[in-house]
Amino acid sequence: MERYTSGKVVKNGQVIDESLFQVESNKGDDYVYDVIRVIDGKPLFAEDHYNRLVRSLQGVGKKPVFSLEEMNRLICLLLQSNNVRNDNVKIIISSSNGEDDVYLKLMNAVYPDPEAYENGVDTEFYMAVRIKPHIKRRNLALREATNKIIEQDNVFEVILTDTDGNITEGSRSNIFFIRGEEVYTCSEAGVLQGVTRKKIVDICRDNGIKVEECTIPESSVNSFDAGFISGTSPKVLPIRRIGEVELDVHNSLLRRIMKLYDEQVEKSCASWTTETENHK
Repeated sequence: MERYTSGKVVKNGQVIDESLFQVESNKGDDYVYDVIRVIDGKPLFAEDHYNRLVRSLQGVGKKPVFSLEEMNRLICLLLQSNNVRNDNVKIIISSSNGEDDVYLKLMNAVYPDPEAYENGVDTEFYMAVRIKPHIKRRNLALREATNKIIEQDNVFEVILTDTDGNITEGSRSNIFFIRGEEVYTCSEAGVLQGVTRKKIVDICRDNGIKVEECTIPESSVNSFDAGFISGTSPKVLPIRRIGEVELDVHNSLLRRIMKLYDEQVEKSCASWTTETENHK
């Protein structure tokens, strides 16, 4: 995919140099955000991401800052300004002096390679509890702690557990398990309502695959046949190992869900039509 070393950011509808973007370098700044994957210039599941962003804003007492159509237009402006058609776009709403600033920036995303989808990835546990997990809000302390584990233990993701030892979600993903012909995931009440997570649950139920949302103790992991990560970048990514527990990355139901999700992505891209297409 395209890579770049510097580029443009959209701030309040205007294109600025990325060098002027200071929000993420300020460790004291707390903001609401969302991340949307763009494939061939088309924002994936744009309406779902927009609705989640609105819920996050409402969760911190703020009103929506733009419409779905305006969000799509700004994404297209960002892509055009950087001459990029495939990447993740981060939308940030940051408050300063009582005013909301809206930023869109490219993330220069790195996606799992084919080997990761074939052979799965390694993960590790970490006890941490998100405050208001339904709000997609920067948590710098948690991100730094989990990044350290990822680097030190050479794992792809860190799976969070609560104070009772129950699995909640990944540090930047949602988590699913498979036992027999059923899929298990943590209750929506205690995790970020991931767009990819929702699509997977809907896809499973539409195809006769039972999904149970329940409490999943860390100690029960070895009772499952397979597991996978879901998220904007990884899509549906098999888990090879959690701690010392190995899982079956070639499980037939897991492979079926991966195929069904990829088909849903293709449908979303094929059907993406908004007035913003006219700005290309």
